[in-house]
Amino acid sequence: MPTAGRGWRGGRQLYRTTTSTPASPAYAPGLRIALWGDSLSSSRDFIGAALDTAGIAKGAVAPSFIQAGIPVPGLQLPVKAACASKGWRVAYAHKEKRSQPGFSKGFLSMTADSPGETIALDLRAPGSSARVKAVTLLYEKPAPDASLMLAVSVDGGAEEFVSLSRRNSSVLRIVPDVPLATIKLRVVSGKVTVHGFAPVYDSAPALLLDSFSVPGGLLRSWSNTAAAHFFSAAPEVAADYNLVLVQYGTNEGAVPSFSRTNYLSYLRENLGRMRSFYPRARCILVGPPDRGNAGGGGALKFANVHAQIASAQKQVGLEHGCAFWDWQAAMGGPGSAARWAAMQPPQMQRDLTHLTAKGYQLSGRMFAQALLLNKH
Repeated sequence: MPTAGRGWRGGRQLYRTTTSTPASPAYAPGLRIALWGDSLSSSRDFIGAALDTAGIAKGAVAPSFIQAGIPVPGLQLPVKAACASKGWRVAYAHKEKRSQPGFSKGFLSMTADSPGETIALDLRAPGSSARVKAVTLLYEKPAPDASLMLAVSVDGGAEEFVSLSRRNSSVLRIVPDVPLATIKLRVVSGKVTVHGFAPVYDSAPALLLDSFSVPGGLLRSWSNTAAAHFFSAAPEVAADYNLVLVQYGTNEGAVPSFSRTNYLSYLRENLGRMRSFYPRARCILVGPPDRGNAGGGGALKFANVHAQIASAQKQVGLEHGCAFWDWQAAMGGPGSAARWAAMQPPQMQRDLTHLTAKGYQLSGRMFAQALLLNKH
């Protein structure tokens, strides 16, 4: 018979849940990198090319935390496949205005308000042979004292049930009897908010890379984070990073009346928040690329704003012990967006805001050559 907090099949333990801090992962990977940014780094093109230039093979890279962003358009999660039923509501840290911040480092959450909603993940990444020996679900009950029951299935097996009604923990740790490839969760009763998934691998990756960039993202997301989701969960969720990359600026520069003075204050507040979470990590700010005006008039309007943002990021980065990479300058300075769009093949899209895949890859290589090589 199932017991509270444990699932069984044929007398074998399928998973267990933890309300206290579990042991740290048995492996100690040599490098952990986190990347936060907007749509310019939400695909794998920029960071993938940077790591390749630094000599880190794609097959050696795996995530330590997966965002709860399965339904988000344009977001490329670091898994083989992922799907969610239509009833899940996505919340974005950069859009949130509630007084009590509540996001994890993934800057996204998914909430199900009714029974029957499902999430499925295929964790066979970066290769088909990848397996995980535990998966930690970081979750929250919108009503702490309310009932909540989930059904868990691994590798297509029968569902097992776990009641979280009397649990104060925000962590459900699923430990299979053998390393798993896929996992499926179903809401049986109650309401739940999912903040992300932390896999622990059967074989240690050479590099743990967590990419938390979100299309439309803003640096203000840091003001809507909850320290409890960073540090009071399982060690695989709370682990520190060796290197933190922070890539923002394009969306901040799109406001109708940009003010460098206001931006400096905004930057200090939010970068300071990030540094309070990761004070020991090496930090690199990645400035916005050049931007043109696809509408014609004022062709250098946004380019000049981006130059001010870059200058501010370099200044505030120094204040917080962060290096700075000037993406706009690397492209050739203000006005380079139009030149990149005219290249064959094009390195910039027609909107003169987003790069093409080849443009991101070229930028990633330039970034690695400037700041990543021999320093990771």
